[in-house]
Amino acid sequence: MKKLHLICNSHIDPVWMWDWEEGLGTGISTFYQAAEFCDEYDYIFNHNEAVLYEFIEEHDPVLFAKIQKLVKEGKWHIMGGWYLQPDCNIPSGEAFVRQIKLGLRYFEEKFEQRPTVAINFDSFGHSVGLVQILAKCGYNGYIACRPMPEMVELPGEVFTWIGKDESQVKVFRPAYASLYTGGVGKIKKKANVLQEDEVSAVPWGVGNHGGGPSREDFKELSSFMETVSFPIVHSTPENFIQEAKSCGDFRKSLQPCLVGAYTSMNSVKQKHLELETKLFSTEKLCSIAALNEKYKWNNAPFERAEKALSMLAFHDILSGTCGPDGEKSSLRKADCAIELLNDEFNKAFFAICTEHVKAGEGEFPIFMYNALPYKRVTECEVEYLMPDAIAPTEEEYFVTVKHGGNVIASQCVHELTNINYDRRKRIVFIAELAPVDVTRFDITVEKRKKVFLKGDLLEDIVVEDKFKRVVIGRKTGLLESFVVNGKEMISGDAFCPVMYDDNADPWGWYMDAVGKNPESFHLSSCKEGVFRDMEPVRIIEEGDIYTEVECLFELGRSSVRVSYKIYKNLPEMDVNVDVIWSDRLKALKIKVPTTLDGAFIGQIPFGTDTFPKDGTEITAHRFIAMEDGKHALTLYNDCTYGFSCDEKVMYATLLRGVAYCAHPLGDLPLIHDDRYIQSVEEGRHHFGFRLSYDKVSQLENRAQEFVNKPYGLNFFPHGQKVQGDIITKHLVIENQDISLVAFYQDGDEYVLRLINNSEEAKKCEIALCGSKFEFNFEKYEVKTFKYDGSVLEEATCMV
Repeated sequence: MKKLHLICNSHIDPVWMWDWEEGLGTGISTFYQAAEFCDEYDYIFNHNEAVLYEFIEEHDPVLFAKIQKLVKEGKWHIMGGWYLQPDCNIPSGEAFVRQIKLGLRYFEEKFEQRPTVAINFDSFGHSVGLVQILAKCGYNGYIACRPMPEMVELPGEVFTWIGKDESQVKVFRPAYASLYTGGVGKIKKKANVLQEDEVSAVPWGVGNHGGGPSREDFKELSSFMETVSFPIVHSTPENFIQEAKSCGDFRKSLQPCLVGAYTSMNSVKQKHLELETKLFSTEKLCSIAALNEKYKWNNAPFERAEKALSMLAFHDILSGTCGPDGEKSSLRKADCAIELLNDEFNKAFFAICTEHVKAGEGEFPIFMYNALPYKRVTECEVEYLMPDAIAPTEEEYFVTVKHGGNVIASQCVHELTNINYDRRKRIVFIAELAPVDVTRFDITVEKRKKVFLKGDLLEDIVVEDKFKRVVIGRKTGLLESFVVNGKEMISGDAFCPVMYDDNADPWGWYMDAVGKNPESFHLSSCKEGVFRDMEPVRIIEEGDIYTEVECLFELGRSSVRVSYKIYKNLPEMDVNVDVIWSDRLKALKIKVPTTLDGAFIGQIPFGTDTFPKDGTEITAHRFIAMEDGKHALTLYNDCTYGFSCDEKVMYATLLRGVAYCAHPLGDLPLIHDDRYIQSVEEGRHHFGFRLSYDKVSQLENRAQEFVNKPYGLNFFPHGQKVQGDIITKHLVIENQDISLVAFYQDGDEYVLRLINNSEEAKKCEIALCGSKFEFNFEKYEVKTFKYDGSVLEEATCMV
């Protein structure tokens, strides 16, 4: 028998063209009206987003108590269960889990409700990585409205979404309309086309900034329901999903959809990554410190940070489609959370460092924190201050770095400040760091005759070691060759900045790829502007650890500095791109032409996906790569989410020439031409990349290494314990095919979350506090564990 479920809701964006306060205030008025209707009419009002309920609980406790009563009576349904509706492509898998954890725990505590159908009506596409997260957070259903039917063909309105690990969830995407609310006309339209034996649903209500059904709607709906011969019922997502039948399987991400949003408003996207990294890294340090009784867990700042991260992930914020007020206030919330995390990080860090033995005469102790759960050979950089300065003379300070009494190679590089005497030192060295621990190094200093860099360059810059051979073109400023194991990986002109014609629309409506009419930047003439009187290509650092080459480019009114940091005893090289962006309605990409024919892959939430090589804009996280058997030429990043590949050439999209909330509406112009309209991306930007040839099964850990650069500090301890004696309870995971994505305290237990980001099953041994535990991981499987101080057990639910 056919049947139509009515899911009454109201679409409320807490922030978009307005700031948070206006959106949350709209939530109060909307919920008040919905509650009043619950007393007048026989219907069910559905709403999700814990952030709105929190605000009402604080600012209108009488209304909040009324909603609690209606929930118990079954007239008000808590749907979705997330903290808010985030962007569903950009957050990491762990960030999604925190979003869900915040919401579910709040609704369980305040309403004794735990939804089993997740709702993201308005998000701009949905990563297939969500399937495993949904299934392992207790969800059996999901409702999404995008991508719209004209963008992606699905097996039907209701289908089975299958994740990378074979997890499954039943999904409803309305095929007749893309919107999440609407009047009775929408219900009539669906009722008229409903097929025999079809069970379907209509999300309905009025408003796209609050509101809900009106009295007129209820009157009209009541009359219409009397005219049909099949049931039309006021319902909930859970009731509908339980009765709906799947029309088939779907194994891909629900994309493409509004592809320009993945690279609009760079400021928010980079801040989101900064907060993600800071939260997860701080949790790991504080957890290991707590296990060693060096730190007492304080949950309040971590929950504040989770909420700030979730708010920054809101789909109109993280997508870059909000107004300037939303951008500013969301960045402010994130920075506040980072400061709170810094306080907790410092408590744990200094508690560990302080117990180390005092420095010897003339020694400068350096402490480096490694957030990864395995011994890690990596570059370490840190600054410190000498007691006395050397005025500009023929002398300079010479630094020796020691670990355990043994000298390790090091190099002095330019410090971050610019006082013209030798006192502030920045040191880089390559060393092995202990897993999830703080490792001590000791520096001694003596004077020597000043060593100057080479003069003008006449030939290409070539750096060769046991891992690789790198060539930077003297006349091009580009990476012309990257050879690994005797095989050329680059076809020339890599890391060339390219400018494209773009438009002001931050969503990227009707767009498959960002930009048209590419034009490459050229080496700067250095005759004017920010590069005036400089050399367009030059070596700026040279030593035992790395050679750094700086190259200056310009085009139009914009300038780009590309620096290549070529390590001499590590397999990778780092590329930093600094941009001064002054062009209107233009986009910026960097290109990496390769010699490889393998699949084009990239990181997604809790997984790796394969993408087309036809120039289509795609979303990926911390790496994209061209496969070469079981290895891949990989471009890691800490800065962007938009990429593409045209046959063998990989592109990273860095900036777009968008304006705030410039939404296409028919034939109307995107922006006014009667005044100056600010481009969102005007000004200075920094983008970091790493190029390396790595095992595909270890790309997840290599990406974590890139964004979790070791934290270092010069600090003089006053303790009595010798090095290596401070932390006695360790966490070690030596299998680098398995990645630790979370380690934090939750009540009386510790939570560990690990992922096998590989299509092959893996076995993993976890060494924790002197005990060893062994587990098997299936392909792309995420496992959550609870540790009570003695036993590590797998949890059935992520939250």
